[in-house]
Amino acid sequence: MKKLSFLLAFLLLMTFVQAQTPGENIDVTHYEIHVGDFDFTNHTLQGETFVNFTATASLQQVILELKYLEVSAVTATGATVSDFSQSGDFLTINLASPLAAGSTATLDIVYGGNTFSETWGGVEWWGQYVYNLGVGFESQPHNLGKSWFPCVDNFADKATYDLFITTTNDKKAICGGNHVETIDNGDGTSTWHWNTPQEIATYHISFVVGDLVLWQDVYHGIERDIPIEVYTTPSLSGRVEATFAHIHEIAAFFEENLGPYPFNRIGYVSTSKGCMEHTDNIALATSVISGNTDNEEYLAHELSHMWSGNLVTCADAGDMWLNEGFAQFWGAFYEVGVYGEEHFQNTISNLVNNINNWCNNSGNWMPLNNMPLNMTYDGTAIYDRGAVIVNTMMNYMGRETFLEAMRAYFQQYAYQTATSEQLCEALTQYSGIDMHGFFDTYVYSSGMPHLYAVIKSVEQAGEWYDVTLEHRYQHIGDTHIGQHNVYELTFIGPEFQLETARVVWDGLHYEATCSVGFEPIGVIGDFNNNWLDGKTQKNMMLRNMSQQNFAMFTAKPQSLTDSVFVSVENHLVGPYNDPLIPYLTLSSKHFWTINRFDFGEAKVEGWFDYSKNNDGDIIETQNDSATLLYRRNVSEPWHEIAYTLYPGSNWRQGRFILDDVQPGEYTLAVWDKEALGMEEFAVSEDSMLVFPNPAQKEVNVSWNTLSDGQIILSDLNGKVLKTECFTQTDRMVLSVEGLAQGTYLLTRQALDGSLIETKTIIIK
Repeated sequence: MKKLSFLLAFLLLMTFVQAQTPGENIDVTHYEIHVGDFDFTNHTLQGETFVNFTATASLQQVILELKYLEVSAVTATGATVSDFSQSGDFLTINLASPLAAGSTATLDIVYGGNTFSETWGGVEWWGQYVYNLGVGFESQPHNLGKSWFPCVDNFADKATYDLFITTTNDKKAICGGNHVETIDNGDGTSTWHWNTPQEIATYHISFVVGDLVLWQDVYHGIERDIPIEVYTTPSLSGRVEATFAHIHEIAAFFEENLGPYPFNRIGYVSTSKGCMEHTDNIALATSVISGNTDNEEYLAHELSHMWSGNLVTCADAGDMWLNEGFAQFWGAFYEVGVYGEEHFQNTISNLVNNINNWCNNSGNWMPLNNMPLNMTYDGTAIYDRGAVIVNTMMNYMGRETFLEAMRAYFQQYAYQTATSEQLCEALTQYSGIDMHGFFDTYVYSSGMPHLYAVIKSVEQAGEWYDVTLEHRYQHIGDTHIGQHNVYELTFIGPEFQLETARVVWDGLHYEATCSVGFEPIGVIGDFNNNWLDGKTQKNMMLRNMSQQNFAMFTAKPQSLTDSVFVSVENHLVGPYNDPLIPYLTLSSKHFWTINRFDFGEAKVEGWFDYSKNNDGDIIETQNDSATLLYRRNVSEPWHEIAYTLYPGSNWRQGRFILDDVQPGEYTLAVWDKEALGMEEFAVSEDSMLVFPNPAQKEVNVSWNTLSDGQIILSDLNGKVLKTECFTQTDRMVLSVEGLAQGTYLLTRQALDGSLIETKTIIIK
């Protein structure tokens, strides 16, 4: 029994030991890292690291991480090491006796050997240069501080650093932090001492060793003078000044909007691979240092990480948008300070359209937080989508309110980590705006919302006009129903006045009334294209006869006395208020809103494209006959519109040509020819327009040329129910009162009985 009891106790102890994770029950406060003996042929180094820590609970074992490098000795101050072992990336250090909670100790770890690297990340050997990249895209977890010193390699355990890098005198050793001194060892080597007094994560500390040339300047910051130091290979040194032409303006813009610079210097160093936001020592790919400002957004993106990522770090990889999504946004937003508002709006508008399209793909329906490790550094899902959602957040809150709240957030969580939930609470607290609805919709839910607003009625009230709006919310890719939905609308006046209003509502449907100082002729949702709102959008100003296109629509001027403004909104959902006509199927993927304002007189053709590739939800076989539906506003039902088919159009792909495109909504639809017994036909310039459809008492029938003939109303079996003759007219009214509900055929014939055109109508 005693042997069995001892065995059970041993197994329980081993289970406890195996359950421990790196850094469990300790808080590392400081690393003193000594690295040298670099072998540029065999890619080895030797190191000794002192790890100062505080026990957060009673412990007899410390687990650190170290990758590839082999430990030769471990001793301690403040504790006694009994033994140590390495297994994979784990270094397990057993203490001779327990260390009480609150106690401090220092581990002295000697190690060396070949270093780890992957496609991107780890310790990189580059000819006679060597440097580290703090993360690896393939490694999971991604943190690679462990590739060159033993550490607690996660986002949360932040510490201060002293680095002592020894190299031959023909090379420099550049690290994060402040340069303390360089000691000539008298043997052809020197030791470079750098100190980082702020607490940062292990993946943010760095070193570069090689023949490096320094370009330096001083930025006069809002609180102090900050050194600017850029180290490059000799061949790149002549390109630095022109590449960094705007670094003062970028730094000033970030300080003004994000708060005082939180670290020691503005530092960059050239490397062979990519860019990485190491504190004070940002790695820049050699291609970025080009001698011009073509790649300036990389300088801005990485510098902004000193706030988003380094000062406040995401608590885990699933929240990487807090680092990279924000940095991608700041890396575009800086353009306001350097190039002006219009430049930034053009940049962000293109990005917004790209991400709205990307989020419309079912393969991309995923929340922004809690991302799987294999997507931590996905350029679209995290970087660009994160940037668009940050921009949407800024517009949701208002720019100044957003920036004030972000500065408070950076101050509250300085040199710590934060989660999406903590960001939400901080923004709510500091702005007074309840941000939970926003985060539920844009961060925690898959897909994206579709926000939609149209004018339902306009009534004059003295000098003002009360505009009643119909709002719809639909979530693409999730069952989520948005609360506290906010949307920005711009009304267009008869003299092209523009007036913007914000509407807030809960749920799927809402009617609201706005007072406008003119009678609006149209309304555009998100005029500047700043929101992730389930649609793509473009404003076109037609000043000459050149055509412009966007989202399967082309505006082709035929005549202009001045210019024409055309706004195209491509909604990435099916049209609202489907008329439910038998054998007619409306697109489930998109519809267009067109707004137009003419300065002078103009005629503008509108081209709407369809194809089986883009519209496969409704165009499947040759039995599907594509058509174009239209309505001026929500008070009007969807109905076919007169169009010409572009030569060569067929059931697979084609183009509807409108003689002079008018404001309103347009959608693709298909008739089931097999069910209707219809033949494929092209709609000519003399095409018949039937309105309303569905009808109750009468229908208006019109065509484009004066002619003689007859209109025949029949059922689907071909039985003629009514015949009306006409002479030299292009329109007539046909009574359908008394007919049973159902689908009918309306045929126009010439006097000789030849068929001109057949339309399907619904009687309800």
